[in-house]
Amino acid sequence: MRENDVLNLSDFGYDNEGCSSGYDSATEHSGSDRELDTSSSDNRSSTAEPEVMKYRSTQELCNTLQYIISLPDLCDVMFLVGEKRVPVYGINAVLATRSRVFYNLILEAQRQSPLLKKSKKKSKQDQPTSNHIVIEINKYKLEDFRELVTFVHCGKVNINASNVTGLYCGATEFNLSDLKIACRDFTTKSIRKGHTSAILKSAKFYLGLHGAANKFMEKIRGYQKSVNG
Repeated sequence: MRENDVLNLSDFGYDNEGCSSGYDSATEHSGSDRELDTSSSDNRSSTAEPEVMKYRSTQELCNTLQYIISLPDLCDVMFLVGEKRVPVYGINAVLATRSRVFYNLILEAQRQSPLLKKSKKKSKQDQPTSNHIVIEINKYKLEDFRELVTFVHCGKVNINASNVTGLYCGATEFNLSDLKIACRDFTTKSIRKGHTSAILKSAKFYLGLHGAANKFMEKIRGYQKSVNG
């Protein structure tokens, strides 16, 4: 595996139990999953109730959600990321139900919004008021946070050496346990193959900003020592 190799969450084979994403890895490759439930007809006469086929198509739902968050007019949350305040969009209902931390951030932003509007002086130069709930995010790289928001909505993520630390910090802060496990798994495999330089390089941005980044680096260095004997 090269340093920039990409792993999808489905590669880890996680199921839905105890996970925050509700993502079924079995449907990532096929796009749909069919189950034929014949238990109702076992040992019964031909007059029994018809068989039931359970059909799931989660991939299409993931694609739809990913498309929606690419269209600002269809979203109601706008994150302003980094010093340049680049907008990243999301859906209030999805964010709030997937993470209690996002839920609290949204509530706080909603409380402050009316106060800001009242205190703001009207002028001809004022831009039209946005209908989005606005939340400032200052401690993440833009692409890392965008990938995090995509995971929250779609339940899938591309993890590589450049973003794994940022995703791990996000998973810790926003309590996304399945993403946290996936980041650890990816990092462990990278360390075993000796591919850690890119991880350590990209992690420098987060050191001092997130306690999780410091602990993450400590674990990497500790594992390296144990591997090297």
